[in-house]
Amino acid sequence: MIKEIIKYPTTPSLEFGGNVRHFNQELYDLIDDIKDTMQANDLNALAAFQIGSAYAVIVIKNEDGSYVEIINPRIIKREGTVEPIETTAYFPGLSAKTKRYEKIKVMYEDREGKQQFLEADGDLSITIQRKIDYLFGSNFRVRLSDEERKLFDSKLEFGTDAITDNGCPTVFKRDRILQVFRVFFISAILGLIGSFFVSEETLQTLTRVENYLMASMLGLIVIYFFYAQYEGKQYKNCSSCQIGNIIGTSAIELTKLLVLFIASYFIL
Repeated sequence: MIKEIIKYPTTPSLEFGGNVRHFNQELYDLIDDIKDTMQANDLNALAAFQIGSAYAVIVIKNEDGSYVEIINPRIIKREGTVEPIETTAYFPGLSAKTKRYEKIKVMYEDREGKQQFLEADGDLSITIQRKIDYLFGSNFRVRLSDEERKLFDSKLEFGTDAITDNGCPTVFKRDRILQVFRVFFISAILGLIGSFFVSEETLQTLTRVENYLMASMLGLIVIYFFYAQYEGKQYKNCSSCQIGNIIGTSAIELTKLLVLFIASYFIL
């Protein structure tokens, strides 16, 4: 049976870490529910805790489509450390850089209650560690450094994985749009001045060029306004103050364009 996966901000039950003592039909049904939920959500691993069960059960899907059923797991050996970028169904669409063991050896029981051992490295090692966190009522947030946790909390607050820094830079990519706008604006001003010194035929060509420049500048303002808001969402600490700055800058550039348009109307 397909179960609902618990997702943030829903708080999972405080009942967790219950070791399986009876290897019976109830356990088999739980494992089947986990597999059905994995298939329905295209997941390669799922812990029972993620569908509301307190039992220490993890199911992992192999590349060949088979499943590894891990019951009552314990990590008995650890080697090395890595800092992978992880995602999880509890925080859909969000990622964070964690700290994990590079290689692990796990002792667990299969569905018959027989003791088994599994050595894992790479992605499998990371996946098992992440799912074991769930068996203890936790998630990968506890594996984050202080700096990474602050960044991840910003992602949670704004609901986007696009945030890459908590700081507020002094130079933005959107400034390049303004630089192009100003080049066009200066060119248009020079064109107006030059209109007093050219022939009638050249003046007609100059008028068309001026119209193209003003249309381009209007387009640049629109692009700037929307891109600036997108870029601002990547920086939590200055996102609120940037809104006023973006609106103010856009209004100033529009005013300059309006003055240029009026001047062109009467001069050309």
